[in-house]
Formats: sequence, C-alpha cells, structure tokens
Amino acid sequence: MIFNLFSYPVHLLMTHGYAALFVWSVLEGEIGLMLAGWLASEHKVFTYSDAVMVAMAGAAIGDLLVFMAGRLFEKRALAWLDAHPAKKATALEWLKKWGPFVIVFERFVYGTHIPVLLTIGMSGYSFLKFLFFDLLGIVLWAFTFVSIGFYFGHSAIDVILFAQKNIFVVLFFIALFALILFSQNGDNR
Repeated sequence: MIFNLFSYPVHLLMTHGYAALFVWSVLEGEIGLMLAGWLASEHKVFTYSDAVMVAMAGAAIGDLLVFMAGRLFEKRALAWLDAHPAKKATALEWLKKWGPFVIVFERFVYGTHIPVLLTIGMSGYSFLKFLFFDLLGIVLWAFTFVSIGFYFGHSAIDVILFAQKNIFVVLFFIALFALILFSQNGDNR
C-alpha cells in the first residue's frame, strides 16, 4: 500500500537519498521524514540517526530563510499574509496567546508554518530567542516524524495525513476525551 500511495516520493527518496530528504525538510516535510524513517527501518537508503540530522539541517535552513524574508522583505511578506487573512489572523492570535510555544510547536499544525515564521520575522522578535525556540521545535519535529515512520511505517502515515488535514476534528475528540476523563475524575471524589 505504501508504495502505491507514495510511489513518486519513495522513488525520489530512494533515488536521491539524503539530498531529497534535505530539500523536503527545507520545504516542510512530515511525509518525507516518515518515509525516510520507514525506509531506514527497512534498511534502505537511510539510517535513523542520519535521517534525523539531515531533516534538522534542512528545517533549520528553511526556517531561517522564511524568518529572514519576513524581517528583510516586510512589505512583500505582509502582502503575502494579506492574501491569506485567515492564516495571518491565526498566526497573530497564537503569538499573542502562547508566545514561544508557537515557535516550538507551529510546525506540527498543518498550514501554519510559513505564516507564523513570516509574522515572527516581521514582528521584530529577538533573533536569538527565535533561533533557540525554533531549534527546539526542529529537534522535536525531526525525531517525532522520523520515529513515527521508523516504528510504525505505513499505517502511521495514513493517520498523520488524516490528523493534519482534520486538525479541528482531532482537537474536538481530544477535548471530548479530556472532558469525559475530567468528569469521571470529578465523580470519584
């Protein structure tokens, strides 16, 4: 099944190896990381540790480029964000509400990566603080998605695709589960 669904991406990774993974990581690449992890578990092309390191390097370069684009080309970045008002509003709201946690965890929420990084770059946010929290997020991201592919293979990729594209459904069920758990704990007192 995994070869049918992801035949071209798998072909790219198997043909171009770490170079393809690096480029994929610059552009965001949860599926690429999971596929690389899965290929590492099959002892094809990648090793687990090298896949994680290459993914971290690519993500760091990509994030720095987007952050600096927001910082250096503020008017163009603002025009891009204005063309995506919902993403801009979400990024600004998250930054006000959760600050550095947004930098660490934004890459785990589908469709928020570039708007958040552009907004942070334009905001005058401290570069060193950004770099610290971004690197922390990159490490978590790389280990998480390479590990998912390595340990859970093709079934994990299907779940991640669903979760990313249906984040509000997933959050609803998490909130519902937490509410049920909380109400049961309240009844036990």
